[in-house]
Amino acid sequence: MRCKTLSNKYYLRDRLGFNFRVLPDNIQTVTTIFNSKITCITDIKTNINSFRIDCIDESIDEINSIAKATFFGESLEGRQYTRGNLYRDV
Repeated sequence: MRCKTLSNKYYLRDRLGFNFRVLPDNIQTVTTIFNSKITCITDIKTNINSFRIDCIDESIDEINSIAKATFFGESLEGRQYTRGNLYRDV
């Protein structure tokens, strides 16, 4: 992966050309790396009562759509979404 800066935002670019947003936190000295696409994990059957949704570059309409789908347990479909791979080691 290579580090890339776009308009004061930092990204890691993978071998397929996807940009993964890097968000440093200077107070807690923790850096978060976000997926290049919106990750949808609502299809996992667990006993979860609450969700945390991190939105960094999405519009208000996208955030509302994501929150609604998460609340109702619906899956987000489209090229801008991914189900990720929660069971793969990183």
